[in-house]
Amino acid sequence: MFSRPLLRTLALAVASLATAQAATAITTTSLNLHRQPALSGPVIQVIPAQTLLTVACSGNWCRTSYRGHGGYVARSLMRPLTRSAPLSGRGVVYFRSCTAARAAGAAPLRLAHPGYRTGLDRNHNGVACEQGE
Repeated sequence: MFSRPLLRTLALAVASLATAQAATAITTTSLNLHRQPALSGPVIQVIPAQTLLTVACSGNWCRTSYRGHGGYVARSLMRPLTRSAPLSGRGVVYFRSCTAARAAGAAPLRLAHPGYRTGLDRNHNGVACEQGE
């Protein structure tokens, strides 16, 4: 049914997600977005230097998404901007859209503050759901 390497990879992915925490980081150089958390993993895309990302890191690898593609990047090639925070639980704020953030009276959302995420920051200036955005 499933091969041993596939089962091992799935088990590792589930274990790493259980301990991962979300943070914001910026790439220090152009880096590869890998399909798997390994240098030998297939490269999905190249992420340019100075790109702001939301990451969930565990060990030497961080799970992230870039332009609609999810994958892994080497932790050593990024500079953290915000501290890690739990992905869920008390005090965690998530807005599906800027419309939802505005309806809650939370907009604009600033980097390192509850509710901010890069998916809502169209111009990548660290302030999401600005007037006219």
